[in-house]
Amino acid sequence: MEIVVAQHSGFCEGVERAFQIALQQAQAGQPVYMLGNLVHNKQVVDKLKAGGIRSVATVAEIPAELDSIILISAHGVPPEVYDEAKAKGLKIVDTTCPWVKRAQNLAGKLANEGCAVVIVGDKGHAEVQGLVGWSRGLARVVQTVADIEALDLAPDQCVGLIAQTTQAEAHFQTLAAAMKSRVPAVEVHNTICGATHKRQSAAVEVARQVDLMLVIGDKMSANTKRLTELCTATGTETHQIETAFDLDEKWYDGKKRIGVTGGASTPDWVIAEVLTVLRSAP
Repeated sequence: MEIVVAQHSGFCEGVERAFQIALQQAQAGQPVYMLGNLVHNKQVVDKLKAGGIRSVATVAEIPAELDSIILISAHGVPPEVYDEAKAKGLKIVDTTCPWVKRAQNLAGKLANEGCAVVIVGDKGHAEVQGLVGWSRGLARVVQTVADIEALDLAPDQCVGLIAQTTQAEAHFQTLAAAMKSRVPAVEVHNTICGATHKRQSAAVEVARQVDLMLVIGDKMSANTKRLTELCTATGTETHQIETAFDLDEKWYDGKKRIGVTGGASTPDWVIAEVLTVLRSAP
């Protein structure tokens, strides 16, 4: 059985950056709190908790301790979260991915210019909620062409279209075309991150060459979900797993070539454990 690992898989630069910053803060000797999940991967979050970093759902949950540190997640947060943390006297350590920051700045700029802001993204996702916040709550989130058709927009209106950074490129372009048919002068800003595009292309390339495709990543992870959808669309049998414990020998029984990829928030040690199990299979 041959195992083919996608060229681009596992931690992206933004997640690696957030993880390393968090590890450094854990050594600071001060109380450290991460707001929500630093990244969407349970194994990473558990590792940080084991290192002494505490998880909270809101700023209000953080005790008023001297020199307490709050970690802003890689997905980013609305601006009011910064205001709340500052008002409480917390030291803010921002791990927001630079690509997400770029999208946040665009959302704010477009809203300040009086343009309608439309976000192609997953409604309810932490990153998207943050983007809506940076648009002063004015942005509208769309997931389908039907969502775009339902928007109340004038053909000559100033409209800016941006993307959740982990969206599939083809999906974004489809919705951008639909928006252009509604508002010809729409400003289209492709804010999908470079790492997402590379991982998607590499995963699809491998999926087309193998009998079975395994996508490793947390169920919460939007980018991992997207990889699974794209690999499945190639027609190759595809399964998303979180760890090696999720492997089912029936999947790869009789398979000659197995492809493996990992989401941008999937740590190397989790991928390595899956590969070890696969390579030891009879």
